[in-house]
Amino acid sequence: MDSRILALNDMRLWIYGVLIRLVTPAVFVWLWLRGRKDSRYRQNWSERLALGSVDKRQHGCVVIHSVSVGETLAAKRLIEQLLRQEPCQKILITCMTPTARELIQQHFGDAVSCRYWPIDTPGAAKRFVRKFKPKAVWVMETELWPQMLHQCASANIPVALLNARLSARSAAGYRRFHWLMKTVWKQLTLVSVQNKETARRMKVLGVPYSVLFVDGNLKYDVELCATDIEKALAWQHSCASRHVWLASSSHPGEHEVLLEAHKLIQQDLPNSCLIIAPRHPEQFELVAQMIQESGLKLARRTQSNAIPTDCDVFLADSMGEMMLWGQLASVSFVGGSIIKRGGHNPLEVIAAGSNVMSGRHVFNFPQVYGELAKAGAVQWVSNAGEIKKAVELMQQTAVMKAQHEAAKSVLQTHQGATLRVLKRALEYTLTGSGMIKTEQSPQGLIRYDSDIFETIEDKHFTAQYWQQQKSIAGNSTGRATVWFIQQGDLGLLLRHYYRGGLVGKINKDRFLREPAEKSRAIHEFDLLLKLREIGLPVPRPVAARMEKTAVFSYKADILVEVIPGAVDVFRLLREKKLSAELWQKLGSVIKELHDTGVYHSDLNCHNLMLDDKDKAWIVDFDKCDFRENGDWKEANIQRLLRSLRKEKEKNETFYWKESRDWPELLTGYRR
Repeated sequence: MDSRILALNDMRLWIYGVLIRLVTPAVFVWLWLRGRKDSRYRQNWSERLALGSVDKRQHGCVVIHSVSVGETLAAKRLIEQLLRQEPCQKILITCMTPTARELIQQHFGDAVSCRYWPIDTPGAAKRFVRKFKPKAVWVMETELWPQMLHQCASANIPVALLNARLSARSAAGYRRFHWLMKTVWKQLTLVSVQNKETARRMKVLGVPYSVLFVDGNLKYDVELCATDIEKALAWQHSCASRHVWLASSSHPGEHEVLLEAHKLIQQDLPNSCLIIAPRHPEQFELVAQMIQESGLKLARRTQSNAIPTDCDVFLADSMGEMMLWGQLASVSFVGGSIIKRGGHNPLEVIAAGSNVMSGRHVFNFPQVYGELAKAGAVQWVSNAGEIKKAVELMQQTAVMKAQHEAAKSVLQTHQGATLRVLKRALEYTLTGSGMIKTEQSPQGLIRYDSDIFETIEDKHFTAQYWQQQKSIAGNSTGRATVWFIQQGDLGLLLRHYYRGGLVGKINKDRFLREPAEKSRAIHEFDLLLKLREIGLPVPRPVAARMEKTAVFSYKADILVEVIPGAVDVFRLLREKKLSAELWQKLGSVIKELHDTGVYHSDLNCHNLMLDDKDKAWIVDFDKCDFRENGDWKEANIQRLLRSLRKEKEKNETFYWKESRDWPELLTGYRR
């Protein structure tokens, strides 16, 4: 990426940072006001700015950001599986709401750490990354914050977006902020989405195709465990002779309708009981008051371990127990759907054994409800009278059984996403990532692969050191000398960065000082890591150094692994002509690079290689980066064409014929 694009991206991030700083006081005012209804909003404010000390034992954790209750419930089984597969891995779960925090602590206890995700100011994001030094960050659904993404990218921390769902409305919202978000999408190491519609919208927004996968919806992977079943036994005994129905995740505007419906139901089913579980804890007291004012007899979960025989409405004023209430109810209304809230996940109550009724405002879960409706596994309701009819219908054993079998079939068809997503996330963010180390000093910065070097020093970036080790296997000269190093079975290439053009005649290897992660060597090292993670045929980066010189300048070096048996196209054409198949392979690998959005600043016949198994490779990624679609792709191709023509003119022996070979390369590129 050239300096103008880097400067533009920095400016966008700076503008965003200023705006976030300006609204931060308003965020704390909002938290204080919310605290009037729920005092927990006034707690742990230091975490909102990543202030305070952090136990060093949490360094190297995997951060899983689950935002609120819905994302936390979806991530529950994924986290449980991660704890089983990686029992030694430290896990930090972050969220934005006290309700989600309570749910995390209640379910996982000391097995994980929990805290609030910081407000996305530049300082808070930087402090969070510096204090926790996370090994990877997994973000649930679509909760992306540009400053945090920038800090993770600067620290070479892979970020995965998991269980992502993007509606048409949300996609339109992201497009309005395309000026800011277009670089954010390209910083993601992995994007695992729920469905093809989301994948298509993500691709339009700029997510590279090579990191985008449709792995299904984690919310389908919900099931009763032995603990859930055992817990429900005593409760089922207390209400065995009653007609119980559930209102789950209800909202203001629905509570009144539900209580009216229950009065109608009691006219024909006097022994019926409504369990009402409001979506937000701050609604508990309000709903309790509404029940009492309606003349219905109230009982509360916080005051009872069974449903009293004489209560009309049981207020489930607790969190994380929907699987319990679903086992007690023959039918469940899923809230947020009579009002225009978009509905909530119906799969939890289905897994618990209950049937579903819902309003028609379910745009948050269009696929789930679409499939349930198609299977005849949901009762649509819009008022108290229709709720009464649905509840009474579900008292008929044959109807109840048929609808539940249809709902279970939908649920089982889509299960399995948890293991697919976990495998993908481990592969793309944790496999090998822990081997990359960073050493900082007053003189600069070194990034290296500790799987190859246990420790590394400045001497490893000098040809003299390797000559003393008798490890120099050869060199290649162009603008500068490149050294080939052989250490046992390991082949390395050492390259010092030199300037070109007229400037290079005066200042051969000094570059204007810039942040270390943007310096030539560190940037190329990190880029190669990312390209290898997404499966592109590029060299493995081994080590990179940025060394400060004078007051405003620096020098740079990089070590990469030599590709076994690989020869560049220039040298091959000095000896023989290449087959049509090989030219097509070269065209195909360039297309693969371009489809991922990677701009190669110097695509020429010296930087294209074929190994002894005829696999095509691309090397030398100095001054390269991700770009949006544009004319640069065609310019890249034309640059390659010019390099082939130039070498044809300069070399008496050069087995390249434009009319024969170039169309074959374009065939591979356009395939």
